Amino acid sequence: MKNYGWVVKGLVFGGLVWVLMYAIFPQFNDEQLVEPEKHLSELLFAVPAGLLWGYYRFVVLPKKMAQRNKDKK
Repeated sequence: MKNYGWVVKGLVFGGLVWVLMYAIFPQFNDEQLVEPEKHLSELLFAVPAGLLWGYYRFVVLPKKMAQRNKDKK
């Protein structure tokens, strides 16, 4: 079975990005309320972005680096 650890890491990354944007570092503005539960629809973008990041970082990039190292030798 192939290693799909990148999926879990990508989901965690996407969730972390969402938490950082809407809970930890909110934009303090008088007109905008700081309520992360009103931003749950943004998870529809954060989770796929995290999955794409995980796929690129843990699948594509190591293959590119291995090919690059092979070409150098």
